[in-house]
Amino acid sequence: MSLVSSLYGDAALILNVPPVEAVESFRAKGFHVGFDWRDTDAAQHTTSFTVAKAMELDLLGDIRRAVDEAIAEGQTFEHFRDRLEPLLRARGWWGRQQMVDPQTGETRIVQLGSPHRLRTIFDTNLRTSYARGRWQRIESVKADLPYLRYVAVLDQRTRPEHMAWHGTVLPVDHPFWQTHYPPNGWYCRCTVQQLAEGDLERFGYKVSEDPPAGSERTRPWVNKRTGERVQVPVGIDPGFAHNVGTVSPVQQARRRLEERLPEAAPAVAAGLRTDLDAMLAAGRELRNAFVAGVGGDPSAPDFPARLRARITDTLKQTRGAGSVTPDIGRGAGTAADNAVTGRVRAAARLFPASWVREVNMRPLLVVSNGQAYGGSYWSVENVKR
Repeated sequence: MSLVSSLYGDAALILNVPPVEAVESFRAKGFHVGFDWRDTDAAQHTTSFTVAKAMELDLLGDIRRAVDEAIAEGQTFEHFRDRLEPLLRARGWWGRQQMVDPQTGETRIVQLGSPHRLRTIFDTNLRTSYARGRWQRIESVKADLPYLRYVAVLDQRTRPEHMAWHGTVLPVDHPFWQTHYPPNGWYCRCTVQQLAEGDLERFGYKVSEDPPAGSERTRPWVNKRTGERVQVPVGIDPGFAHNVGTVSPVQQARRRLEERLPEAAPAVAAGLRTDLDAMLAAGRELRNAFVAGVGGDPSAPDFPARLRARITDTLKQTRGAGSVTPDIGRGAGTAADNAVTGRVRAAARLFPASWVREVNMRPLLVVSNGQAYGGSYWSVENVKR
């Protein structure tokens, strides 16, 4: 069974996915480390490779290489699983284990590697990479093939809303495809068929009503990790209500900025919006300069370590990072406190020397578990001057 057939079943007959674009789409992604899938927004998911609770770049790199091979070589899930599971087991990233949630400091029992998680990693990354690559092809030929038709797999596993959208025919540039371009949820098997004017008559298709019935219905959803409240189209899972081929990190950042600064003065908000574009452009330039300076293949196993070393060296040279030791206040002396203190010291080695001096000169009072401690400590949310 081929990769496309295993993903889409009968829909593969009309999928005609451009594998080159799919591979390029996946390889263009950066890395994003996150504890929970809700810590990563739509733009980051589209432009970065992330696996919840894979908190080390080396581990994340191993998983990424396996996904890359699956896309490039057309592997089935079984091949992907057999290649990756022994590696994750050897690294100790398997089964249910205790981990500290970096956002809350809480120690939780979490699920790391498992057959189900491998299936989710495989399915989600391959479907979104194929969909993003396919959108590039859709845009390039839309002058000749100006319509898209929504195609669902009509069986007992199909969501009712997706079944209702089956057969929807609308122009490529219709707003419907900005929210309903598949995949539209975890394990969604839907896809699209691109059509010319003559295809409508040949197959007896008609352009659908605008908007398609029921497509405007939404439901509220609260991201309990970030507190963000959004309206999600009914039938689409949170995090999937966007077109993976067109979502822009710049637009996402601007939207979040405007949403979170509703009371800012108009002049201030306008300045922030202008600065945002400049900062993003500068960030991309800086990132590319670091990658070029490291040299070699970015997918190589040792590349993340070499990149970190180069960034650290640059910070030391330009900001005096690591030249001042943070004055860490004493905590309760537990293993958790010691671990957090170690992370603070490690992070401070990357901070400008002026920052560390400033914090050391202005001791903070930290309340943790009802006890007060002095000095630089770890929880900004619990800090009181």
